[in-house]
Amino acid sequence: MAPDSSKSEWTETRPTARDGDLLRVSGVPEASGGVRSGRRRRMVNYVGLIALILAGVAGAVALFMTRSTLTPAERGETVYSVSTMPAERSDNFPVITAFGEIAAGREADMRALVQGEVVEVGDYFRNGGTVRQGDLLLRIDPFDYVAAVDELKAQIAETRARVAEARARLASERSALIEDRSILEIKAQDVERFERLNQKGTISDQSLGNARIEYQTQQQKVTQREAAIEAEQARMQQQQAALERLQVSLARAERDLARTELRAPFDGFLSQVSAQVGSLLGPSDRVAHLVAADSLEARGHLSDAQYGRLLADGGLDGRPATVTWKMGPERLAYEAVISRITSEIDPGSGGVTFYALLAADGLDLPIRPGAFVEIELPDRRFPDTIRLPAVAVHDDNRVFVIEEGRLVRRDVEVLARQGDDVIVEGELQSGARVVLTRFNEMAPGVRVRDAAAGGDDGAEAASGR
Repeated sequence: MAPDSSKSEWTETRPTARDGDLLRVSGVPEASGGVRSGRRRRMVNYVGLIALILAGVAGAVALFMTRSTLTPAERGETVYSVSTMPAERSDNFPVITAFGEIAAGREADMRALVQGEVVEVGDYFRNGGTVRQGDLLLRIDPFDYVAAVDELKAQIAETRARVAEARARLASERSALIEDRSILEIKAQDVERFERLNQKGTISDQSLGNARIEYQTQQQKVTQREAAIEAEQARMQQQQAALERLQVSLARAERDLARTELRAPFDGFLSQVSAQVGSLLGPSDRVAHLVAADSLEARGHLSDAQYGRLLADGGLDGRPATVTWKMGPERLAYEAVISRITSEIDPGSGGVTFYALLAADGLDLPIRPGAFVEIELPDRRFPDTIRLPAVAVHDDNRVFVIEEGRLVRRDVEVLARQGDDVIVEGELQSGARVVLTRFNEMAPGVRVRDAAAGGDDGAEAASGR
């Protein structure tokens, strides 16, 4: 059943082309008219959008067709500003600088030579102490050693008395032998006389026989006396040998007694002290280390090239040197002389190790073994050579000079180094401007200008490396 139009109105809402708008239609007759109006509006919007896009494309085409063309300007050749110095030929006398340390040219481990208890030490027997030759380092209890000396002296006195007794007996036997031999001669004469008388019949055979018996008896006595003398001589020699043996023992005992006092064998500095009063020491126990004050040496190292140059210039022995010890801002310099080189060359590092003996010596020297020092040696003479900063030499075989505003390569040979400088010889003439500045584009023919001479303000500064 249709609603009554006079009492009520049926309405319908439908969405339009635009989001969020509502088309209110009153009754059925008005619905078709609202639809046609929405379509017209959508068509107008589409046409406007297409016109806007076409206008944008046309504008872009017009801008592209009327664009201006930019042609880059040609860039001129780069000129680098460099630092230079003039090459000057002269006779150069470089100094070889080596680094090393102070070493002890003479040192000794002080050891106890006898056994015993330490009963006294010297006034300067301590680490860092300075002692002079003959100063007492320590004394070991000498009681047993004094007793041994006294006992040996008594034995020697006794043995000497026995030797004297044996000598007296020997003298007595020799006197008796002389007398027995005299009697024997008399007996021999009696036998001869009795034989003549017997032949004449003056005496009997019995008397002759008795004379002969007495002669034989005396002859036997002389023989016994001679044997006694030989035995007495042997006993005296034994006593003499015993006496000499005791005298050797006494000398050894006296030496041991003297060794109870350990004294400094030379002037020097003590270290590693390990004994004090009350210490019980045995033979060969080390009690201290002593470094001689008059033989301090600076030990340094030379490369093969440096050693070869010095060898060609007369060798190292006797060459003067200066040893410098730096202590913060303080510098102590000592004159020295090369005294020796090592007998072997280390194949790993090459070169040689040398020793420079310090001319100054004495206990007042502040320097000690182990100090790090700088050693300067006069190198050989290099006539007609050029000295340049090391930065000017490339790969140790070439330099660059300026000729007509451009770099030119010159080959050189490095002969020696002196700190930050090198001594070279080669294709360099006096007065040539050697380039000191380095930059990546460095090569023969590159245009440069000397910064010291001024010139083109447009030149680029080379970046030094």
